[in-house]
Amino acid sequence: MATSINPSTTTSTTTTGTGATTKAQVNALNKANAQKIITSLGSGSGVDVSSLAQNLTDAERIPRENAINAKISKNDARVSGISAITYTFSQVQAAFQALNDQTDFTGAAASVSDSSSLDATAGASATTGTHELVVTSLAKSQRVLSGSFADSTTALSSADFTLNVSIHGGTAVPITITAANSTPQGIVSAINGAATGVRAQLVNSNDGSGYPYKILLTGSTGASSDFTITGGPSVSNTVNNVTTTKTNLGFDFATPLQAATDANFTVNGIAFKRSSNLVSDALPGVSLNLKKVNGVSNPSTSIYLTRDTSTVRANVVALVQAYNDAKSMLGVVSDPKSSVETYGATLVNDSLVSNMRTQLRDLFMTNSSTPGASVKSLRDLGISLDMTGVMTLDNVKLDTALQSNFDDVVTMFTGNMNGLGQYSTAPAGVAGEANRKLSKLLSVSGTLKLATNTTNTQTTSYKEDLTKLQARMDALLIRYQKQFASMDSMVGQKNALKTSLKSTFDGMAAQNKN
Repeated sequence: MATSINPSTTTSTTTTGTGATTKAQVNALNKANAQKIITSLGSGSGVDVSSLAQNLTDAERIPRENAINAKISKNDARVSGISAITYTFSQVQAAFQALNDQTDFTGAAASVSDSSSLDATAGASATTGTHELVVTSLAKSQRVLSGSFADSTTALSSADFTLNVSIHGGTAVPITITAANSTPQGIVSAINGAATGVRAQLVNSNDGSGYPYKILLTGSTGASSDFTITGGPSVSNTVNNVTTTKTNLGFDFATPLQAATDANFTVNGIAFKRSSNLVSDALPGVSLNLKKVNGVSNPSTSIYLTRDTSTVRANVVALVQAYNDAKSMLGVVSDPKSSVETYGATLVNDSLVSNMRTQLRDLFMTNSSTPGASVKSLRDLGISLDMTGVMTLDNVKLDTALQSNFDDVVTMFTGNMNGLGQYSTAPAGVAGEANRKLSKLLSVSGTLKLATNTTNTQTTSYKEDLTKLQARMDALLIRYQKQFASMDSMVGQKNALKTSLKSTFDGMAAQNKN
């Protein structure tokens, strides 16, 4: 409790921590003011009419103001409660959206019989099964080595020159090398900067010959990525007094270190040829990384694609948790004894809560519009409500359904549909139907948004009532001030007359005694 004292009247007014004044306090204030007037008039002393007018105005204003502020506070709390419900229901929708499309249930886990020969990764569209793969050749890139250089920084030409790069006999791409940049390292940088598909690397063999540096050229994998480079200056090396000169920087394209080849392999007896060892289009939904040619010891590599239910299982668990979170929040906002900050006890006895409870339960506990032969509802996955209304999940029952009746689970959740919109009328299964209903519920024209708008409109009206009340009280204060000022003037005149008459009578009495 806090006590405020008016310094001009020394009249104390006790208010609660929220600024609200009780009816008993107002009555006590009125009685005190009336007594003050009587006492003041009786004694003939002056009255603080300004303070008196303010106190009387406050006595009329405060109860009305408190009542309006109480309504505003209740509405602000209601908006907070609705916001909390909206959030938890949006989480429920997100959980259903993870299970409302048929594609949410596709996918397989990949394993191989020989990981040294092959890596396999299953994507969302992969289906279960076993496949046999035989690799007869791997995709390789062409590699060509230049002549030898004494160091990496000595210029190889006193004039500018042009290197012409041609991929698989195609149009040559010119690369201009200036004389100043004609060092082995400069040539490597120029080739790499041209981005022709040929990569250059300066290697140091440290072979003790006096010419340890060479340029290694590497193309992309695949037979159609072979290349040639022409136009470079000659390279001369002198070893044991014998000078060897090679043209075109000494690149030997006739006998490359490695020729460009394609990958050749079969999947289930069907032959494939690809320019890369990374293959994504030979087995639907599966990416392959070919690592080794099959031989006598491993004539083929088996690829095993098994059902991957881990993601679906995790999504079902998340769905149950989303329900319990929403149910818990509905309890928090409607519990008059809740001590939860911001949201607790904000929607006590509000019909919106019971409406949301009913809708939430119906989303989970009704039968699917597209039931499977063995799985017709979430109950068939082991989802149920306990005595307190908390949703529980029987993990054994869920795993059994996923392993034995997977197609029924998909049908029950999705109706075997994908990407159905909010306004679609096609049967969409438990998750699809729930997503539609929640989209409407959470939309700008849905129940929760309309409840928020209605409450905010009421609050605006209450604030306007406060403004009007203040205007009336300001006018009342002015009227009181005028009335009490007139009264004060009249009392002053009466007191002056009383004093004058008393003085006259006192004088006459004194004369009669003489």
